[in-house]
Amino acid sequence: MPFVEVEDVGTTERRKLTPQRRLQVREKTGGLCVVCDSRIDGVRERWIVEHIRALELGGADDIANLGPAHEACALEKTREDHRRAAQAKRQKIRHLGAERSKRPLPFGKGSRWKRTLSGKIVPRA
Repeated sequence: MPFVEVEDVGTTERRKLTPQRRLQVREKTGGLCVVCDSRIDGVRERWIVEHIRALELGGADDIANLGPAHEACALEKTREDHRRAAQAKRQKIRHLGAERSKRPLPFGKGSRWKRTLSGKIVPRA
């Protein structure tokens, strides 16, 4: 089997969010929340700029991937994004075969039992 080099995509580096970029993001959607699709009242409600596709899930850090969101909506979306990213990392570890063995060696350090020099099996203290 030939050796295939695995290319890790990684995450995109986050650029600084200037007031001009923040205004561009808000004007792009007309002031609608990208999570719940309701209007954001910029005076009475707190809002943040949210990545539509999270950076850790392969999203880009450009205007096309940014949108305004209510603070509460963004918190819920971020929690879901972290859950999905953790699941993807677990799948990658399993796929590459880098996970811990679920079947430890008999009488190894991970076992509850040990074999003495005389061959007797005793519980590990």
